[in-house]
Amino acid sequence: MSISNNIIKFNSIYDIANYIINLEKKRGDDLSVRMMSGNGDKQFFKDVNELEKTIKDRSRYIPKGSVFLYFGDVANRNKPDIGYAFQYLASIRPDIKIIMIQIREMEKYGVPNFVNTGYYFHNDFDEKHKWGGFEDINNEFKVYSNTKQWLKLYFLLHKLGKKRSIEHVDIYGTGGNITKQEIYLIDRINKYVNYTGKLNNIIVNQFDLEPLIKIN
Repeated sequence: MSISNNIIKFNSIYDIANYIINLEKKRGDDLSVRMMSGNGDKQFFKDVNELEKTIKDRSRYIPKGSVFLYFGDVANRNKPDIGYAFQYLASIRPDIKIIMIQIREMEKYGVPNFVNTGYYFHNDFDEKHKWGGFEDINNEFKVYSNTKQWLKLYFLLHKLGKKRSIEHVDIYGTGGNITKQEIYLIDRINKYVNYTGKLNNIIVNQFDLEPLIKIN
C-alpha cells in the first residue's frame, strides 16, 4: 500500500473535525458521521458471502455522502474481518467518504486504496494500549489510542456546533476486548439501540448516539 496524493493528510483530530464541519456547511444539510467495528484479525467472519450480503443490506440505510471513520484493520477477502467490510462497503457505495485514523507506527504500511478522503496517523498510544480501549482508574476513564481519537472527535464536533456528532455505530460479530470496551463507552455516552440480532447469520448491533457524559 502507498499513500495517494489525492487524499488529505490530517495533522490532528481537530483538522478532521473542521473538515467535517466545513463539508456539512457546503452541503447545506446534516452530514452523517459513522463508525463500523467488530471482528478483527483474530476473529475472522466464517463466510465472506454472508458478510458481503450483510454489509449490502445495511448499506441501504446509510445516507448519501456519509463519512465513515476507519481504524486500519487490514482488508483481505480470504481472511475477512471488519477491514474487509470497509473495503466491500467502499466498492458498493463510492459516495461514502472514508477517513483513516491509525497509530503512527503503522504509517510505513501506507493507506488502503479504499480510503478515499483522508488519513491521520497519531502518536497518542503506548505499548500496553497500542490499539485502544480504556482503564477505569478510581471511577474515572483513562482512554487510549484509537478509542481516544474517536471520542475526542465525538465531543469536538459537538463543541464546534454539529447537531449530531458521530451519530451511528454498527458492530459486526462479537469483536475482541477493545470492541467490548467500546460498546461499554457507547453505553455511557448514551445509546439508542435500533437493532440487536442476526443478519445473514452474522451478529449485528446498531447504535444511534446522543451525548450524555464527557470523557477526558
